[in-house]
Amino acid sequence: MEETAARRALFEQYVTAGWSRSDGGPAEVLQPYWGRDGASLAWGGASVPNSAHVAERFGEGDADAPLLEIVSQVVPDGARADTRLLTTARTSMSDALDLLWASAFLASPDSARELASASATASALLGPAPAWLAEVADDEEFTVRLCQAIEDHAEATRAGRESFGPGRVRTALHEGVARVREAVADRATAPVADRLRAELAPRVTEFLGDVLTYYRRRPATGAGDGIGGKIADVLREANARRGPRDPFVLVAHSMGGNIVYDLLSGPLADEGLTVDLLVTAGSQVAFFEELSLFSPHPPDVPGTAGLKLPMPAGVGRWLNVYDMNDLLSFRAGPVFEGAEDHSFRSGRLRAHSAYFLTPSFYARLGERLGPLRSGLPDGPAGDGCR
Repeated sequence: MEETAARRALFEQYVTAGWSRSDGGPAEVLQPYWGRDGASLAWGGASVPNSAHVAERFGEGDADAPLLEIVSQVVPDGARADTRLLTTARTSMSDALDLLWASAFLASPDSARELASASATASALLGPAPAWLAEVADDEEFTVRLCQAIEDHAEATRAGRESFGPGRVRTALHEGVARVREAVADRATAPVADRLRAELAPRVTEFLGDVLTYYRRRPATGAGDGIGGKIADVLREANARRGPRDPFVLVAHSMGGNIVYDLLSGPLADEGLTVDLLVTAGSQVAFFEELSLFSPHPPDVPGTAGLKLPMPAGVGRWLNVYDMNDLLSFRAGPVFEGAEDHSFRSGRLRAHSAYFLTPSFYARLGERLGPLRSGLPDGPAGDGCR
């Protein structure tokens, strides 16, 4: 899948760069996939009403859904079809780069490593607004100037040029420009109400379907042979492969956060598995706990009496990232003792499924996880996710 390649490259570029295992090997990034065990709509989503027949694009075939969500939120209204990126850059260069790179990752997954490397260079070189931004006329020219700046930097550093693969980056970014233009064209031709439903309904419906499917098949232990069992096996494998001084960092998004919490507070806790740092992003763990979906609450809970639930015993530290504009993300701190909430805001909406396609998210996450390079986390620090 295109997003898998992008996530791996961005994790390696912004989060685990410079990390190594105690045996000298590189840090490992594992990405268990459970989508085939999630919700399956028997009529292909025909029950979801919208004039654009969005239901036909449900599931794995809807590869552009994260891009459509980013486009719908960061591109200013009224921008011309050929200046959407440029207009966005003049408002927020960070938003423009996130949009361009997300589209390029989806268009050219084979260039994910080169794109991730180039994204870090672009962010460092351009700042809020380069001088040439006022000179360019459209998105193609914007991308040409951007590529030239990256390639000039690579040429000056010499070694950096090989790591970028400038030709592949240039091609991927231009393909990304075309993808953005096409995605925005679809958005612009739909009525506002239908457009919003068309963009949100597939993801929300898919999420609700996964929730209902998980709980319908979930045994009392919270594991079993389905989704929980597959994720549990990957966590056991990761734990077995690390050395005694290698930190175990677990990053979970949306429904994944609920699944790993269910496992870490249930069957894996009984096995003594420990996670040094748990990061949940755009997740609903505390909300589901408020609904008692994991297990019955003790008699001295809920927190109306000022009491909270403990974190899973095997979790050393828990960072929960939420976005006020993401309707499927929730705080964890008010429900769990010791859970640290951090907002991810860039001044623009960030769609629920787009966290892990935007380089700026990884940059903030890398800053937050930086102390792990020199040892295990030693307690709360400043709010690096903000």
